[in-house]
Amino acid sequence: MSRRVLVVDDDVEMVRTLADILRLRGWSPDVAYSGEEAVAAEQQTEYDLVLMDIKMPGMDGVTAFRLIRAHNPAARVVLMTAHTEPEIVRAAVSEGAVRVMTKPVDLRSLLRLIE
Repeated sequence: MSRRVLVVDDDVEMVRTLADILRLRGWSPDVAYSGEEAVAAEQQTEYDLVLMDIKMPGMDGVTAFRLIRAHNPAARVVLMTAHTEPEIVRAAVSEGAVRVMTKPVDLRSLLRLIE
């Protein structure tokens, strides 16, 4: 049984790279390029994990995270950001995010976390 993961970022190369690495590690990645796409995808598929950027045009990752958690309180979400804002990090973790990781993401740390 494969593990389902949704990779969300407006950076197409980042999404492709993470999806390829996760596929090689036995995950079944789906991709989204906006918060809106992430929320719609999560309502159609039950994911074991969502990896999502915080800063995206349109709906940001924190808003999408909150909508995903409202729909599925058990959703496991790891947020990623190049712009660490302590209050956003504290709020996301207190609301149930597994972790907020700084970009560029340390792949070894990410893989240890999700395994």
